[in-house]
Amino acid sequence: MVYAMTAERDAIERMEPRWRRLGYTVVRHPRPEQLPAFMEGFRPDAIATGAKPNLVIEVKRQRAAEKDARLQPLRALLNGRDDWRLEVVYLAAEDAQPEPQSREEIRSTLESARALSAIDRRAGILLAWAALEAAGRELEPELADRSLSSASLVDLLVSTGHVPQDEGSKLRKAAETRNALAHGQLDLEPDQDDLDLLIEIGARLAA
Repeated sequence: MVYAMTAERDAIERMEPRWRRLGYTVVRHPRPEQLPAFMEGFRPDAIATGAKPNLVIEVKRQRAAEKDARLQPLRALLNGRDDWRLEVVYLAAEDAQPEPQSREEIRSTLESARALSAIDRRAGILLAWAALEAAGRELEPELADRSLSSASLVDLLVSTGHVPQDEGSKLRKAAETRNALAHGQLDLEPDQDDLDLLIEIGARLAA
C-alpha cells in the first residue's frame, strides 16, 4: 500500500508542472464535495481544474491500463462531455531498476562530486545527488525496485530517521536546484553551502 501511494504521488508529481503551465490546478484524492455531481460514487486519483477541459486523472501501470476495469466506467461517464476528459498517467517502467551500489562506490562518487564542484557546481550537484540516491537505496533496499523522485527521496530519508527534519528542509532546497538543472535550466548556479551539505549528508549515510 505504501509503495502504491508513493508511486502514484511520484507519477502525478512528474506531470504536475506541465498541467500548471497549461493553467490547471491539481487536487489529489479529491473529496466528494470537490467533484461535480455527475461524478458521484467515483474517487479519481486526482482532478485538474482551471483550464478547459477539466481533467480526471488516473494513475495506472502501463501494461494493465487498457484492461483496467476501473477505467471503463469512467470512460463511459465522460463520453460525449466537452467539459471533462480522462487523463491516464502511467507509472515508470518496472524494468528500469537501478543496480545496487556499494558504499565504497558511493563514497568515491561523492569525492568526485566535491572535486568537480570546484570546476562546475552544476555538475557537482548532479553527481552528488546521484550518490545520495544510491545511498538511500543501499540503506532501504526494498525501495530499490522503483524510481524515486527527488522529493520522495528526501521524504524517505527523513521519515526513516536517516536525516533530521532541519536537514531535510535544506535537502529539499537542493533538490529543487538539482531538478531545475536536470530539466535544462542551465543558467542556474547552485549554492555552495547547499552542495557542501548534500555531500556531507551523502558521506554520512555511506559511512
